[in-house]
Amino acid sequence: MVLAPSPVKRGLLPFLCVLTAAVSGLAVALPEAAYAQSERRLYGKRYAPKRTAAAEKREKAVKPPPGPVLAVVSIGRQRVSVYGSTGLLGQSAVSTGQAGHRTPTGVFSVIQKNRWHRSNIYSGAPMPYMQRITWSGVALHAGVVPGYPASHGCIRLPHNFAVDFWSMTKIGARVVVAPDEVQPVEVAHTRLPVPTLTPAPTTTAENAGDAQPKAALVALSLNQKAAEANDASPIGPRLLNPMERAKAAKAFTAADATAKAKAAKLAVELSAQKAAEANKAILALRNAEMALAAARSKLDAAIALQDAAKTPEAVERAKSAAAAAEAKLAEATKVAEEARTVESIKTPEAFAAAREAWEAESASTAAAAAAKVADRGTEPISIFISKKTGRLYVRQAWAPIHEAPVTIRDDEAPIGTHLYLAMEPIEDGKTMRWLSVSMPSGPTVPESRGGLRRGERPPAPPVQTGRPQETAASVLDRVEIPEETRKFISDRLWTGASLILSDQGISHETGVYTDFIVLTR
Repeated sequence: MVLAPSPVKRGLLPFLCVLTAAVSGLAVALPEAAYAQSERRLYGKRYAPKRTAAAEKREKAVKPPPGPVLAVVSIGRQRVSVYGSTGLLGQSAVSTGQAGHRTPTGVFSVIQKNRWHRSNIYSGAPMPYMQRITWSGVALHAGVVPGYPASHGCIRLPHNFAVDFWSMTKIGARVVVAPDEVQPVEVAHTRLPVPTLTPAPTTTAENAGDAQPKAALVALSLNQKAAEANDASPIGPRLLNPMERAKAAKAFTAADATAKAKAAKLAVELSAQKAAEANKAILALRNAEMALAAARSKLDAAIALQDAAKTPEAVERAKSAAAAAEAKLAEATKVAEEARTVESIKTPEAFAAAREAWEAESASTAAAAAAKVADRGTEPISIFISKKTGRLYVRQAWAPIHEAPVTIRDDEAPIGTHLYLAMEPIEDGKTMRWLSVSMPSGPTVPESRGGLRRGERPPAPPVQTGRPQETAASVLDRVEIPEETRKFISDRLWTGASLILSDQGISHETGVYTDFIVLTR
């Protein structure tokens, strides 16, 4: 289905885009106050967007396509094309950055989505259906599309298409911005990574004992049964792909974290109980020892009175008092011995319970961390190979997880920038169907101050007199990846994974809460 862009009605108010300072740190050319004042003077209060029922209805009507989505923006043709596993999903005119505020080209991904975003630079200017691709302020959003570059760096979309595009994408969807038209092509190559398939475990809840939480085993069993139900071959063990293994690991670690958190809670409660009992025993022993000391003092005093008695009556009274004091001392001694026995049991128990609580809490913390790692493991991986640094980088859920050196033959020859996107598994999951987009090496748009002007097309790429431009297939022949790194990637590779090969290094835009961002201009 091709989604035709809706016409821009006369008088429709423009939606401003966000553009922060340039890399050098200089302020944007047009001051915020002056820009906002000019917009208010031209459009007044009519500039505020409205959350219409029609937009909400249209948004719900568009179903997200299966598999990953790739958006390709052509600055030269002022057009965006959206592709999925079934081919072209939609196409629309756009309006990119104007003179002095050009839209950067390269490989990006959607890192934030907000239906009713407002600019934090231009006095809250509305940017409906905003999909951010850099934290420095470049995004795709609904706005006026006059047929030529007119934004301050963002990519404006017609409102209806912005709604449709919003419904198609998820966080992480890849976006390629090219100087001119580039067409995605399917590519198959022996050096593209393939997923590792492993036999499904035969462990069951009945024979696993206490080694694994039962809830995790149930989740793994259900995952395995569902996989077996979809297996066309009745012969041989079911093979699990990396995503199935990751989901099983996620279920296991989540159940393990829950069980260990519960155990830690019980251990802490038991430690508090044992500590209270120990404190009570220590207090009882202290009181008993004080009572014993008092009884000894009374007996000593009675004995002293008995020795000092002069008359028979005084002697009898002293003997009686001494006998009573001896009885009290014997009783106090017995109580003290019992208190000492209880304390000798309760205090070590409290220390042991405190240690067990500490160990249980440490185990719970480690299990929670493992659960977070396993949760990230269900996200597609991204691989970036940089000719500039001679290294390969792997990210998952926006976090670096691997790095290794690579060898690129003919190091003096450029390779361009190529994106490969794993669209879906084929051959029973033994390999992937890859969609690729290639951009030639070197700038194809002059690095002039003014940039593209209204009605201006970028010039054609320079004629290559030597080695021809690399294609998505030919460039793979030049890359040598260590076997250990290949295995690391294969163990995690599945639908939605991406591979980028580029002359460039990691962009300054790549950071926390981003995938790899590669700037070609």
